[in-house]
Amino acid sequence: MAIKVVLYLCFIAFLALAVPTSANSGVLNKNEFHVSLDEDMKYLMDWTFDSIKKTMTFTVRVKTTGWIGFGISPYTGKMPGSDIAIGWVDDNGKAHLQDRFAPGRVMPTLDTKQDFKLISGSESNGMTTLTFSRVFNTGDSNDIPLETGTSRLIWAYNHQDPISPTNIQMHTKMGSRSVNLFERMPEKDKPKLPSDVKSFDFLVPNVTVPSKSTTYWCVGLKLPQLTEKNHIVRIDPIIAKGNNGVVHHMTLYECESEPHWHGYSSECSSKNMPDHLTRCRGGAVIAGWAVGGEPTVFPAHTGLPIGRSTDPKFGIIEMHYDNPDRRSDVVDTSGFKLYYTKQLRQYDVGTLTMGHLVVPTLMIPERQKEWNITGYCPQLCTERALPKAGINIFGVFFHTHLAGISLTARHFRKGKELPMLARNKHYDFNYQEVLYLRKEVKMYPGDSLALTCTYSTAGRNMTTVGGEATSDEMCLNYVFYYPKLPISVCNTYTDYSTLIPLWTKLV
Repeated sequence: MAIKVVLYLCFIAFLALAVPTSANSGVLNKNEFHVSLDEDMKYLMDWTFDSIKKTMTFTVRVKTTGWIGFGISPYTGKMPGSDIAIGWVDDNGKAHLQDRFAPGRVMPTLDTKQDFKLISGSESNGMTTLTFSRVFNTGDSNDIPLETGTSRLIWAYNHQDPISPTNIQMHTKMGSRSVNLFERMPEKDKPKLPSDVKSFDFLVPNVTVPSKSTTYWCVGLKLPQLTEKNHIVRIDPIIAKGNNGVVHHMTLYECESEPHWHGYSSECSSKNMPDHLTRCRGGAVIAGWAVGGEPTVFPAHTGLPIGRSTDPKFGIIEMHYDNPDRRSDVVDTSGFKLYYTKQLRQYDVGTLTMGHLVVPTLMIPERQKEWNITGYCPQLCTERALPKAGINIFGVFFHTHLAGISLTARHFRKGKELPMLARNKHYDFNYQEVLYLRKEVKMYPGDSLALTCTYSTAGRNMTTVGGEATSDEMCLNYVFYYPKLPISVCNTYTDYSTLIPLWTKLV
């Protein structure tokens, strides 16, 4: 159906239906989330938060007997402007913690308002452990708010205690990592693997990484070839030994392809890349991983179906290689490990791709600090495609390319806006993971979703358009839900005829 400004697209595939239900979100426990901030697993962090008291509690465990630094950067991953805590345990067993602010790449200055609160500290077997807390928003101009979406944390440590509380020597090790602090699956909610679980390694086949700083490499591979329905319940990243510093992020997409394309491997931007494989990069996401990322785990009552004639049989993996030294000797066999089982769960997981169709009329002018584009899954589609009982949304996976800086997913019903579905105010292209909603959201026929993508083209001298290349742009939200329905895409795009008057003025 053509509309003056946008066109609505709902793509339907014939898949089995199931009866939906709702699931309750759990109550937070102590040290509910875990992550390693460094690749060597020497700087470990646990955390939890209290959404009523608006407080987050951190526990850091670092392989050192010296001081530890932990910082929240101004969404850069760099030291200048960061809110920093420095702590240590002295020779008498007493723990210390200081709230500091980094005006630049210099010794951070002591903050007049000490908002990091020490809870406990200890030192044992060469490991220093500090537990401390901070409110989400302190109101201190030197502090960075703790917000949903991507936070860019920095870390450092030294193997010696400070000479004095005011004389702290430079770090021995340091680094940064993007982390989603809020929309994660709690450790206690991650189901154990079933007794009959099997695994399948979905790996790139001995890719010689090009000797240039950045490469996006695509490989088409067959999914497990089964004769009956199974459920994928977990997907783990596999990083080839020695390639931790080269494999930056990777994304696995469903793809409709013929078996003879199995093993096809080339740069994603190659002119020889088959069109249908190129289009799969804008298709349904199965899993994503970035440096330091976590496995994709489906809720205990859901699984991704494979094995039937209607289920996906092919996938494409997109690798981002970061090779600043331009090495020519790196061969990669990284990818994902898929865990699947015949012990079927209650519901099939579906992925709904919504937002703005990837077409050249997705246009962002050059030299813009911020530019918004919105795509919709409109009422016209959902009232026809969704069952009366609706669907249950448990996660989202936001996706733009390099110009994207923020994404917001909104939910509407009968002309009224409901609570925001999800938001990432500080999107990081190099850190893409499923955002698990704290509480599942019900979507009924006639509801609509809107996705607003914010871009910055301040450093570009040409108009950016929608396309598959990393220098082009996308505005997509892969919605994870159950039960799986015969709808895979629900989005809008600007009609070419709408832009003709604008183009005429520009000529």
